[in-house]
Amino acid sequence: MAFDGTDKDWCAALPAQSTTSRRLRTAQFGDGYAQRILDGINNTERRFALRFELKTETVINAMTDYLEAQRGNAFPFKDQATGVTYQVWCDDWTVDWQRARFAANGVRAELRGTLSVEFTLAYGVTA
Repeated sequence: MAFDGTDKDWCAALPAQSTTSRRLRTAQFGDGYAQRILDGINNTERRFALRFELKTETVINAMTDYLEAQRGNAFPFKDQATGVTYQVWCDDWTVDWQRARFAANGVRAELRGTLSVEFTLAYGVTA
């Protein structure tokens, strides 16, 4: 599985947040004048803050195993809002666990997890 939109269990909850910013070099002059220029070829930074809410323990473990296996390398992510697939990377994530049902008669409680991630748009060679 992957975050490429091919599995409905791996689709983020809405609302999802996308942030875009420009990397600029700025020279501030004493008379209030500022000179600004885009910094580099790939100067647009885009980040996606996503939550995969109340997924089963199996799905959350598969997602975190996938992120671990990438080892900082880029992977495909399909933005649900635009339908565009981006190459992104993810350096850290958080999982919050809660019980969906309590255990009875020594049976293990069913857990549900919420995975919170921030995917960052990757440029260039993405091994």
